[in-house]
Order: sequence, then structure tokens, then C-alpha cells
Amino acid sequence: RLPLHRACRNNAIATVEYLYKLYPDAINHAATNGLYPIHYSIFDCALRGSFDAVEILKFLLDCDPSVKLQKLVGKSLLHVACQQDYNDSNIDAGILVINAVYDAHPKAIEYSSFAAKVPRFHERIQAIINSLLVYSRQAKDRRMMSTPDDNGQLTLHFALQIDSPLGSIKLM
Repeated sequence: RLPLHRACRNNAIATVEYLYKLYPDAINHAATNGLYPIHYSIFDCALRGSFDAVEILKFLLDCDPSVKLQKLVGKSLLHVACQQDYNDSNIDAGILVINAVYDAHPKAIEYSSFAAKVPRFHERIQAIINSLLVYSRQAKDRRMMSTPDDNGQLTLHFALQIDSPLGSIKLM
């Protein structure tokens, strides 16, 4: 592991930013166990319910567009974030992580094995993912996306009106 890996696990955002400036390539370096720095921030969030981990995750996603594609044993970041062991003490931070990951890479929800895993997730995560899957299905239906309702509004208008997640807007 590089220092950035360790810092993403249990340090403040300032430390992560400093280490990233020293060695930006570390963000794309997998440790011998296959984990990238962003995985450590997801695990820290699930372990401690750390809102610092959410800020670190957002920082890493903003640093390099390829970070959103980093997988762990073939699983997307979204899948990794959803499958963590959430409870009452860490679920709120976990939801923020999932939202950030989804907004960065909404197409990950379309991976074939992802929907089958939803029943294994925390019940609040299941509800969120099921609603996001609805948006994903709508976005694939070109006719639905391009046909206005009685008021001349498209599905995208409605999604914007109800403050849908950025990832869903991107899919549409």
C-alpha cells in the first residue's frame, strides 16, 4: 500500500489532498489486495460512518475521471458501496457515498449482476437502488423519453422537478 491508501482509510481530507499533490498517480495504484484508494474510503465510511470518508471519496472522484471505473473483483464502485455492512450508526454516511458514486457513474447500475444483488443490501439501500433502477429503465425507453405528457413535459422535466439524483439526470 501507498501512503494515499492508508490516508483514505482513516485520515482527514487535508491529508489525502496533500498526499495526492505529492504523488497524483497513487490514485490509480492498486494495492496487492486489489484495492484502490477509493475503496479504502468506502470501507472507512462503512466501518465508522465517517463523513470525512464521504469528502475523501468525492475528492478522489473529482481528481481523475477514471477513478469511477475502478473495480474490486469485477464489482463496480456502486456495487462495492452498496454491499457494505450498514447499520443505524453508518447508514447516513453510506447513503451519501452511494449517491456520490452513482452521480459519478450512473451506468454502473445497469451492470447485469447488480440488480440481482439488491435484496442483499440494507433495506434503505434497497429502496434507493430500486428507485434508481426505475430511472434507468425509463432512460432506456426512447419513446417514453421523447414523448411529452399532456402538459408538454418530458420525463426529464419531471425528474428535474422532483429533484432526482444527478446520476439519473445523466442517464436521461
